[in-house]
Amino acid sequence: MLRVYSCIVHEHDLGLVVVAGFICLLASLTSFAILERVRMGGARKLTWLLLAGFVAGTGIWSTHFVAMLAYQPNLPIGYDLNRTLLSVAIAILITGAGWFVATRPARWMALPAGTIIGAGIATMHYIGMTAMNVGGRLVWDETIVWMSVAVGIAFSTAAVAMERRLSLPFTWRPALLFTLAICGLHFIAMGAASIYPDPRIAVPDEAISSATLAVIVVAVALLIMTISFAVVVLDRQLARNAAEEAHRLRTFANAAVEGLVVIDGERIIDANLSFLGLVGMPSDAMAGKGLAELFPEFKPQTSSAANDPAAIETRLLRADGSSCDVEVLLRHLDWGGSDLRVLVVRDITDRKEAAARIAHLAFHDALTGLPNRSVFASSLAAIADKAASDAEPVAVLCINLDRFKAVNDIYGHAAGDGLLVAVAQRLHATAGDAGLVARLGGDEFAVIQIGGTQPGHAGALAERLLNSLDRAFAIDGQDLRISASIGVAVFPADAQTPTELIKYADLALHRAKAEGRGTVCFYEAAMDQALRERRQLDSDLRRAIADDELSIHYQPMVDLEHGRVLGFEALLRWRHRQLGDIGPATFIPLAEESGYIVELGAWVLRKACAEAAQWKPPLKLSVNLSPIQFMQDDLAQEIEAVLAETGLEPSRLDLEITEGLLIKEPERAIAILQRLKKLGVQISMDDFGTGYSSLSYFRTFPFDKVKIDQSFIRDMIDNKQARAIVRSVIGLGRGLGMPVVAEGVETAEQLDALRLEGCDQVQGYLISRPSPISYFERVVIDRDVTALLPARSINARK
Repeated sequence: MLRVYSCIVHEHDLGLVVVAGFICLLASLTSFAILERVRMGGARKLTWLLLAGFVAGTGIWSTHFVAMLAYQPNLPIGYDLNRTLLSVAIAILITGAGWFVATRPARWMALPAGTIIGAGIATMHYIGMTAMNVGGRLVWDETIVWMSVAVGIAFSTAAVAMERRLSLPFTWRPALLFTLAICGLHFIAMGAASIYPDPRIAVPDEAISSATLAVIVVAVALLIMTISFAVVVLDRQLARNAAEEAHRLRTFANAAVEGLVVIDGERIIDANLSFLGLVGMPSDAMAGKGLAELFPEFKPQTSSAANDPAAIETRLLRADGSSCDVEVLLRHLDWGGSDLRVLVVRDITDRKEAAARIAHLAFHDALTGLPNRSVFASSLAAIADKAASDAEPVAVLCINLDRFKAVNDIYGHAAGDGLLVAVAQRLHATAGDAGLVARLGGDEFAVIQIGGTQPGHAGALAERLLNSLDRAFAIDGQDLRISASIGVAVFPADAQTPTELIKYADLALHRAKAEGRGTVCFYEAAMDQALRERRQLDSDLRRAIADDELSIHYQPMVDLEHGRVLGFEALLRWRHRQLGDIGPATFIPLAEESGYIVELGAWVLRKACAEAAQWKPPLKLSVNLSPIQFMQDDLAQEIEAVLAETGLEPSRLDLEITEGLLIKEPERAIAILQRLKKLGVQISMDDFGTGYSSLSYFRTFPFDKVKIDQSFIRDMIDNKQARAIVRSVIGLGRGLGMPVVAEGVETAEQLDALRLEGCDQVQGYLISRPSPISYFERVVIDRDVTALLPARSINARK
């Protein structure tokens, strides 16, 4: 090694040695930067590999000949052109071959690649040394020669091995090792050479002079530096472009709502934020996972060039062990020259849940969750078809809640909804597997019962249903009690089709409600006839005004204190041309159900006011307003128009309303009553005590009179409670300065008892039955109450 040191220090120009080292380092850095591009692949991989071989080979050659120019043996020196060119060609070819081996994927390729490159450096050096013509003999020390070759191979192998582990910006480390391989081999080899002057040996004239070689080396060095500069600039631009492209691609991918997963075969390479959030896994844990770990049921096509034609629904396993429904599309992806595939993943959990909810709502009641009317009808049709073939009976039970409207009016619709849900649960629990329970709408339910001995089997079920509903319901802190009415029809005994079966069960339900509620009623053929008759009666009622079948009868109201008639209550009567007299209890509910009551009420009001306007003396006229008629927005305008048209003084008109209509919409009722009071008419509360009577009515609503319902008058003689109620209402009226009218007075005992209690006015059959106004002509003209009152009452008054 002292020989090598002495050669460098004493036989070389150290300035040129430094230049040679700089050129070598520059070429090495450029070569490894180019190799990094080779490893990134792409369509230009071979071009980058050839460029790496050229830069490394010319760098080795330039380093050698700059160092040779630095060598000063104090003898004439020339260089053989052919051998000089051969040396640079060998350097490029062998080094290029070494780089090709170095870029192979196998890990063990570092040693053969380093051996090839080291051998290339040595070959170039020693062929270059043979190109040197000097006036003397060149003698080699073989030991040092082999040492130089070993140093070149060792450092080249180390440089290749390090380059395979590192990437930009750490390529300076293998480049430094490669520089040591080149420079180390050269200067050790120079130490192995000894030149002995020999005058007999002359430098050929055709040999290249040192000056010419210097020009060539400088040109090559400039070429290397130019290439190096271009590579650095290009490398930075490519790196910047790659970074920008990667950032743009990543941003675009992360902006996607769908999850995007890049796969190579069955291995996941990358995924966007949407997918990472969906699966609940960080990106570093995602890379390298097998596709089957996340999509156990998804089997993509084996051909990476093919696209699955349509979206596939499958299951995705999340990091926490849960799973969700997803929709997957498979698409081909050309990424960096690699043939990959990308999965587009959409979370369809919400969509499937929404579809399930929509499907459920289409066939189930939204409030109770029971099957709806549509499902009930289709199920009954299918059950009836099967029952017909199996000769098995089917019963339909139609259920309607009694007093449900009162719950809504008193406690609100929220409590009503809660009650419906609780009722549905009890019905379902009671019916069990015996049949299908459905909600048909409102407070109407139905049950289909299959098989059994009918109608007894259906009757037993109906009793169980009634008993289950008879228990109190705890709703919003309130114990609510209701009952139910049930109508039953049996297939095929009562009906031959599902439509008829439902119709007849509904008819039986109406009969059950009419017979007192809380009962079970089975269909009878007479019900259908009654329904047809009812419909015909409704049609006849609509023609009754035009056919002059309707009339107004009047019932007098008597002042007990002075014994005189105060006025008359107008009562509608219907004499049918074929059926004769039809009572108000029959046709008034019919008119209310059909909505015809509004037209009838307007007719009664106009006709009664027209007749009352002709009375002398001007007695009071009382007219009942139905709840439907009362809630009209234009009621006050209509009454004002009637009063103006007929000429009746507003103070003579007394409008009677029932307390029930005050509960549903009290604010609206107050507004209507106030508008009516502004007209100057009087307002009376009719049938007080039969509904939800409250003393607050007298404080809230502007009443002028209260009428005690006839049920209390009828029972007051024999029932202490009824008489106590009558006494309380009379006392309340007296305290408020409000007249009290007792309705339904039919006996002298009732009249005497009312006079004893201090009742103001009476009305009933004892005084007079409702009759045409002509029947009361004497009373109207003479106010002769003795024509109406019984003898006992007259004597008592006197």
